[in-house]
Amino acid sequence: MPANLRDVRVYYDRNTPLFLRYGSSSETRSIHRSLWLKGVRDLKEALAVSNNLVLEQVRKLQVPNLRFADLGCGVGATMFHLLAGLEPAVKAIGLTLSSVQAHMAERARRDLGISNAFITQGDFHNVPLGSNFHLIYSIEAFIHAQEPDRYLREATRLLAPKGRLILLDDFLVSNVDRSQAWVKYYQDGWYVPNPQTVEVVIGYARDLGFVLLESRDLTPFLRLRALPQGLAGMLYWFGKRLPQDHPIVPSMLGSMALQQCLKGGWIKYHWLVFEKP
Repeated sequence: MPANLRDVRVYYDRNTPLFLRYGSSSETRSIHRSLWLKGVRDLKEALAVSNNLVLEQVRKLQVPNLRFADLGCGVGATMFHLLAGLEPAVKAIGLTLSSVQAHMAERARRDLGISNAFITQGDFHNVPLGSNFHLIYSIEAFIHAQEPDRYLREATRLLAPKGRLILLDDFLVSNVDRSQAWVKYYQDGWYVPNPQTVEVVIGYARDLGFVLLESRDLTPFLRLRALPQGLAGMLYWFGKRLPQDHPIVPSMLGSMALQQCLKGGWIKYHWLVFEKP
């Protein structure tokens, strides 16, 4: 069965400490992917690339008393990175489905002495917040949407006129067979209920009145670790026979499947920026 909200919540509640320990850096505490653009020298800089891309968009807005929301904020790393580079008058809200992540993000906020941010636990299909945000973004969170069109409707409601929406995530490549084995293994392992193509998401957004400002494939800037297909298939076969009672096992298998999908050209890591008229 496709992953439901409880599946995704448990996945992050139980795996986030391991993601931070083995898949991040102590300086950034980011649990999203590293991007190796030209000039990037080390993992710390590579993990900060996506944060800096969002920061560039914030600075382009040039509005007083700017308010932004991170839908799927994880432990708050991107939000805190943005606030460090902006004026104190900026206000930020982070939303996460995971109680563990919300607790970690709140503790980090206090440790950093940040007073212009607020962390809340909730579902981005039904955001417990008012409107008039100048920016909303989701980094590697939109992929967990049960109803992607409903997420976009919430973004429309939350944004002020001329506000921007940023998505950075995995998207199916057009005409890819959703039943393709590695795509399905990725969905199962990473609790991805309803993957979309870039074209479909752009269509949903346009139907809601959004204007597309930027669309960029960032897959070439990932350092892929895809294996030969035969070896990957054998490892997956053995992995499925390990105890599956902790979500880290399917997560590891999903990670391997994602690498095969990115290398095979069935999934791409894509950046989208929309504006609400």
